[in-house]
Amino acid sequence: MDKTAIKKNRHDVYWQQFNHWFDSLIGHSQQQPTLPLNQQQQQQQKKRWLRLSVLFYVVFSILLTSAHCTSWFFRYLSQNTKDDFVFERTYDADLSYSSLTDMSHGLRLSKMFPKGEYHALNGVSPFWQSALQPVQDDEVTLLTTISAESWKELVALAENWNGPISATLHVSSQSHQNIMSDIEKEYQSTPSLYQHVDIHLIETFGLNTISVLLPLNVERNMARTFARTNYVCDLPSNTLLPTDLSKTVKKYGENLKWGDMLVVPTFEFHQPVSSANDIPRTKKEVLGLIKEGKLGLLDNEYKLNEGPTDLEQWKGSKDVYKVMNYTIDYEPIVISSKTVQPWCSERFVDKKAACLLSSYLAGNEFLVLPNDFAIYKPPARKHFVSELDKVVEKRLYSKFYWEECVYRARELDALGLWKTSKSKHIRQQCSRVIQNWEQQKQQYHINSLNGPRFTTQDESIPSFKSIGYDERERRTYELVVCQQPLHARMCGFGEKDRRPIDPPPIVQLIVKQNDTPVDIQSLQIPFFVLHVTLWSDDRTEERNIISNPPKCTRVLMGSLVSSPSLLKNEKNEPGLYFAFPDLSIRTEGRYTLRFSLMKLVNSDFQENAKSKIVAQVFSDPFTVYSAKKSQLSYQRYLQNKA
Repeated sequence: MDKTAIKKNRHDVYWQQFNHWFDSLIGHSQQQPTLPLNQQQQQQQKKRWLRLSVLFYVVFSILLTSAHCTSWFFRYLSQNTKDDFVFERTYDADLSYSSLTDMSHGLRLSKMFPKGEYHALNGVSPFWQSALQPVQDDEVTLLTTISAESWKELVALAENWNGPISATLHVSSQSHQNIMSDIEKEYQSTPSLYQHVDIHLIETFGLNTISVLLPLNVERNMARTFARTNYVCDLPSNTLLPTDLSKTVKKYGENLKWGDMLVVPTFEFHQPVSSANDIPRTKKEVLGLIKEGKLGLLDNEYKLNEGPTDLEQWKGSKDVYKVMNYTIDYEPIVISSKTVQPWCSERFVDKKAACLLSSYLAGNEFLVLPNDFAIYKPPARKHFVSELDKVVEKRLYSKFYWEECVYRARELDALGLWKTSKSKHIRQQCSRVIQNWEQQKQQYHINSLNGPRFTTQDESIPSFKSIGYDERERRTYELVVCQQPLHARMCGFGEKDRRPIDPPPIVQLIVKQNDTPVDIQSLQIPFFVLHVTLWSDDRTEERNIISNPPKCTRVLMGSLVSSPSLLKNEKNEPGLYFAFPDLSIRTEGRYTLRFSLMKLVNSDFQENAKSKIVAQVFSDPFTVYSAKKSQLSYQRYLQNKA
């Protein structure tokens, strides 16, 4: 017998042993074979593959179950020991290299100050000169922005103020080589500078350092970011602080932690002073100079002694008092928290009032200090801001005011503070904005409480209701469609067969003042006009004119303007109603009507004058049928309704 036959016999023996083992495993009893030998071999060959498949499935199931059990076991152990787990950094900040090192300097600063231009921020060197004197957290850091021309003002400020200062030094690259060495030498040789002043260098291209590429508001945020104390005071570099503010901060520290701002009254001499001895050091000296007419209370954008700081109240005050006549242009020198206060809006080239507006609308108070004050000196060089930038800043600030009203109102509402005293300021300053916002919010809650409604209107089309506001009379004007149009028959392009919309649309005007309905008899009814236009059913396109054929033709026919009538509703309540009984439409389709309310004033009767739309409202969508389509059903509907 050769070797091949021996291997084959061994192979058959192994298979027979495996078959016997498998049969015993599943409890299969051995029986005497009844088939011929060749058929037995074929059947055993089939059973082999079947049994191998079953064996593979069993082994795979055991391994899969073991894997799941092991995973569950270790997960259970990790949950029990997670309290002992300590999260650690993936990099060491003290080493010369970390994951943050790959980020460019300009990229990091552009993320911190997003309104600054990347290449301008790339020229910023934080802590170009660092103060040697350690500071305490409860001290006040003065924030100021200077240029090469106003460097001497910083020197005088540091000599007068024995405390930390965080200053940004903005220089042009063209003059960099000529002046930086002199500034650095003076800094290192003057104790009041190298002991207390941190200087953050900003080097930009061009002669004019003040531009939209790196606004002064960005520099203010930069000086505040790198301040090393919990309290800061932003002031011009040409200002002196004769009094010691450290005691004041300790006394009113709790107010600062809650977000309030301590106003330092600023005074200006009518004539330039000749020496430092003429600077007053006490409140008594200030009052004497005011009485002599040499000194006046300075509030930017206001005449001397007429600003919101209120000179008369400051004269007799013994404790802090609130600013009661705040306006959005008010920008005093304030002491505030470094962390609690909102940051300056960096969209403005130079607008300090924007920094304080956000804080005031957030509910924080201006508290005027009774015994501390600042003295303003004429600057060495005024920041050059072009006339175009001034116009842009003014218009941008008016838009920013409305934006802050909405944002701060939503913020207070989200924090659950809308019905508390925190919202007092925003209710006073933003009544025109908040009134519409609050009424829409109340209507939303009413609709949500009423639950879903089953109407014939398409649910994809939201209900529309507009509430207008008259700034002069402080009244709201609301339009409500009392009777909705349902359908109509197209009238074609002739003038004889005019089929009006059925039923005629009727709109009610509701006038309120301070959420209270206004007496209708007191209104000048003839000066209200309601105009109607035709729109698509999704309210996205106006459909008043058809230009095919080329001759333009009106689609909506009839009296498109209506005056109000004093009528009573089904509850016998009087009201103002506008009716449109003869509207008809030339073409078939799905439409909606838009009603626009106008209140005529004297200026509207001048030549080329345009009336202002006070409020608008849309009707529900309705269908205009062709004379051939569904004419019978349409006539039956009208007969049944009659």
